[in-house]
Amino acid sequence: MPAKSKHMEQRKQRIANAKKNARLATKLRRRRQLQALGGLLAIAAVLTLAYLWQSGFFEDEEPAAEETPTSEVTDAPVDPSASVDPTASTEPSEAPSESPSETTE
Repeated sequence: MPAKSKHMEQRKQRIANAKKNARLATKLRRRRQLQALGGLLAIAAVLTLAYLWQSGFFEDEEPAAEETPTSEVTDAPVDPSASVDPTASTEPSEAPSESPSETTE
Protein backbone atom coordinates (compact mmCIF):
# COMPACT_ATOMS: atom_id res chain seq x y z
CA MET A 1 0.00 0.00 0.00
CA PRO A 2 1.58 3.29 -1.03
CA ALA A 3 2.07 6.05 1.52
CA LYS A 4 -0.10 9.17 1.35
CA SER A 5 2.73 11.56 1.97
CA LYS A 6 6.49 11.80 1.97
CA HIS A 7 6.46 11.91 5.77
CA MET A 8 4.57 8.61 5.98
CA GLU A 9 6.94 6.99 3.45
CA GLN A 10 9.96 7.95 5.59
CA ARG A 11 8.24 6.64 8.69
CA LYS A 12 7.63 3.26 7.03
CA GLN A 13 11.30 3.10 5.99
CA ARG A 14 12.47 3.86 9.56
CA ILE A 15 10.25 1.11 10.99
CA ALA A 16 11.46 -1.39 8.38
CA ASN A 17 15.09 -0.47 9.07
CA ALA A 18 14.55 -0.76 12.82
CA LYS A 19 13.09 -4.27 12.42
CA LYS A 20 15.96 -5.27 10.14
CA ASN A 21 18.52 -3.95 12.62
CA ALA A 22 16.78 -5.77 15.48
CA ARG A 23 16.98 -9.06 13.56
CA LEU A 24 20.66 -8.51 12.77
CA ALA A 25 21.39 -7.58 16.38
CA THR A 26 19.69 -10.76 17.60
CA LYS A 27 21.67 -12.83 15.11
CA LEU A 28 24.97 -11.21 16.13
CA ARG A 29 24.17 -11.60 19.84
CA ARG A 30 23.46 -15.29 19.37
CA ARG A 31 26.72 -15.73 17.42
CA ARG A 32 28.72 -14.00 20.17
CA GLN A 33 27.08 -16.19 22.82
CA LEU A 34 27.99 -19.34 20.91
CA GLN A 35 31.56 -18.14 20.44
CA ALA A 36 31.85 -17.40 24.16
CA LEU A 37 30.46 -20.83 25.02
CA GLY A 38 32.93 -22.48 22.64
CA GLY A 39 35.78 -20.54 24.21
CA LEU A 40 34.73 -21.59 27.71
CA LEU A 41 34.51 -25.23 26.64
CA ALA A 42 37.97 -25.04 25.08
CA ILE A 43 39.42 -23.52 28.26
CA ALA A 44 37.71 -26.17 30.40
CA ALA A 45 39.10 -28.93 28.17
CA VAL A 46 42.64 -27.54 28.34
CA LEU A 47 42.47 -27.18 32.13
CA THR A 48 41.11 -30.72 32.52
CA LEU A 49 43.84 -32.19 30.33
CA ALA A 50 46.50 -30.20 32.20
CA TYR A 51 45.19 -31.49 35.54
CA LEU A 52 45.13 -35.09 34.30
CA TRP A 53 48.64 -34.74 32.92
CA GLN A 54 49.95 -33.31 36.21
CA SER A 55 48.28 -36.08 38.22
CA GLY A 56 49.99 -38.75 36.11
CA PHE A 57 46.93 -40.07 34.30
CA PHE A 58 48.75 -40.40 30.96
CA GLU A 59 51.88 -42.18 32.32
CA ASP A 60 52.48 -45.82 31.41
CA GLU A 61 51.80 -48.32 34.14
CA GLU A 62 54.14 -51.12 35.19
CA PRO A 63 53.68 -54.30 33.13
CA ALA A 64 51.81 -57.08 34.93
CA ALA A 65 54.61 -59.58 34.21
CA GLU A 66 56.95 -57.80 36.62
CA GLU A 67 54.47 -58.09 39.45
CA THR A 68 54.48 -61.92 39.52
CA PRO A 69 56.93 -63.37 42.04
CA THR A 70 59.53 -65.17 39.94
CA SER A 71 62.20 -65.16 42.65
CA GLU A 72 60.70 -68.24 44.32
CA VAL A 73 61.31 -70.36 41.24
CA THR A 74 64.86 -69.15 40.65
CA ASP A 75 65.88 -69.31 44.31
CA ALA A 76 64.98 -72.99 44.72
CA PRO A 77 68.03 -75.24 45.12
CA VAL A 78 68.70 -77.47 42.17
CA ASP A 79 69.37 -81.14 42.93
CA PRO A 80 71.85 -82.43 40.33
CA SER A 81 70.99 -86.08 41.07
CA ALA A 82 67.28 -85.54 40.41
CA SER A 83 65.89 -87.34 37.41
CA VAL A 84 64.75 -85.43 34.36
CA ASP A 85 61.74 -87.66 33.85
CA PRO A 86 58.60 -85.70 34.92
CA THR A 87 56.63 -88.91 35.52
CA ALA A 88 59.07 -90.20 38.11
CA SER A 89 57.75 -90.22 41.63
CA THR A 90 59.32 -88.04 44.28
CA GLU A 91 59.14 -90.76 46.91
CA PRO A 92 62.37 -92.56 47.76
CA SER A 93 62.69 -95.95 46.12
CA GLU A 94 64.00 -97.60 49.31
CA ALA A 95 60.89 -97.04 51.40
CA PRO A 96 60.48 -99.58 54.19
CA SER A 97 57.86 -102.13 53.35
CA GLU A 98 55.55 -103.50 55.96
CA SER A 99 55.87 -107.16 56.73
CA PRO A 100 52.95 -109.23 57.95
CA SER A 101 54.75 -110.08 61.16
CA GLU A 102 55.05 -106.40 62.13
CA THR A 103 51.38 -105.65 61.64
CA THR A 104 50.10 -108.51 63.80
CA GLU A 105 51.72 -107.45 66.98
